[in-house]
Amino acid sequence: MKPVDRRAGYWNREREAMSAGARERYQSEWLAALLEHAWAHAPGVRRRLEQAGVSPKNFRSTDDLARLPVIKKSAMPDLQKADPPFGGFCTVPLAKIRKIFVSPGPIFEPMGPEVSGFHAETGLFAGGFRPGDIVINTFSYHLTPAAHEIDESLNLIGCSVVPTGVGQTEIQVSVAKAISATGYVGTPSFLMTVLAKAKEMGVGPLPFQVAQVGAEPFTEAMRRELADQHRIMARQGFGTADLGMLAYECAEANGMHLIEDAITQVCDPTSGEPLPNGQIGELVATVHNRTYPMIRFGTGDLTVITDEPCRCGRTSARMLGWRGRADEVTKVRGMFIHPRQADEIVARVKGVERFQMVVGREGHNDTLTLRVQLASGVNAAAVSTALEAAIRDVMKLRGTVAVVGAGAIADGAKKISDERKWD
Repeated sequence: MKPVDRRAGYWNREREAMSAGARERYQSEWLAALLEHAWAHAPGVRRRLEQAGVSPKNFRSTDDLARLPVIKKSAMPDLQKADPPFGGFCTVPLAKIRKIFVSPGPIFEPMGPEVSGFHAETGLFAGGFRPGDIVINTFSYHLTPAAHEIDESLNLIGCSVVPTGVGQTEIQVSVAKAISATGYVGTPSFLMTVLAKAKEMGVGPLPFQVAQVGAEPFTEAMRRELADQHRIMARQGFGTADLGMLAYECAEANGMHLIEDAITQVCDPTSGEPLPNGQIGELVATVHNRTYPMIRFGTGDLTVITDEPCRCGRTSARMLGWRGRADEVTKVRGMFIHPRQADEIVARVKGVERFQMVVGREGHNDTLTLRVQLASGVNAAAVSTALEAAIRDVMKLRGTVAVVGAGAIADGAKKISDERKWD
């Protein structure tokens, strides 16, 4: 492939470079139309508005969203059980749903008939993807939406996609070499693993020129290594299964620009009140998705937003990285794990008196260890084997079990402890 300018240009200059006033008008207009549509076709949204004592006519600007309480991601499983399958938040009949995804909880997310409901193409283009790129997509195609939705966005840009999915590093290397793949999509840690496997196999440098990474923290040390040692322009995006892509890095790599088709706020995790730019709080978003209109959805992720200008010329505010979680839900190797899953794992065996799931980091890879305090007389080897199998079955991740002595797990300790350190 001929050299490509991956730093210049816009996917939609009119929107990405609009003034603050124009952005407010654009977002207020689609918000008003979205609320009217949801009021008429999504009973779950209508119930939320009525419980708050408001209707669509009460929302004249994006600031009016603060009148509506934040809906927490942790509440979705119970809401969907009460009004299956989508909690009353879907506006179209099941016959028009292209795909139904399943996140831990379980939480069901519909992919509607509209194209580009994930809103990822703006960030992919800003991150360096161009028409003609051949991209291996290593996100999981099993149940979760990221791989499927990003495929669609890459196709809109004009890229060809190879759906390699997760794992099988030797095959990933062989395919990338055989088809001269110029792009990579997936977690940053798996990209490092694939590059290390290529070195181990002695096949020479992989042809990757550009990478979009996400679903786990991306450190500056990893970015420098990818650029200096592998000549890969790597940029990150931030999104969720419920909301789609919310923010993305441009060539400047100085924070993630907020997309225009999401109204993103940083809020007090307890009260839900919007906070001024520069303060850390929970990321709360309202997305322009007519099939699944999530209104003031609390992601549980903590961040900071700045409206200082970016040298790239885009005028949107920027999200300054991921600052942790407002709850005990934690992402490991791109997958969310929940305290209720830890409960389910431990409930499958007898003799566990206390437990704690510990997330750590070795090199570029996450580790998952279930620490357990056992009752007297319990066969530790048998329990450990059963628990490791339960971790794979419930969390869809590999983990180890560490048996600890009495007092090693404090009374009232968090069920999930994230002990990772990031540079």
